[in-house]
Amino acid sequence: MISALNTQRSIQFRENNQVQKPAADKTLSGVPLRGTKRLNYSPATIGAINGFCWFGVGMLFDRLYSKVFKAKSNTKISLAIQGAFGLFMGYQAYKVAKNEHKQA
Repeated sequence: MISALNTQRSIQFRENNQVQKPAADKTLSGVPLRGTKRLNYSPATIGAINGFCWFGVGMLFDRLYSKVFKAKSNTKISLAIQGAFGLFMGYQAYKVAKNEHKQA
């Protein structure tokens, strides 16, 4: 009798713990929070912007490195490396945005 009562209580306890919580609301008193609104760009635009930013930041770091350490920098090689890296990262961002666009 007691074991049956304990089993029934543990079953009820487990069922109560498995209640799903509502999704987090991205508003505060009905006002949308900053940074929660997605920009609706096409996947190609997202890839291009991302690739350009990676290229720009890479070139900036290359220039800073050459200024700080007084090293000679070959601009053509730097352009080629940063361009290839920017294209790769832009393509990766394009693939992710395309998959997200399909799911939406």
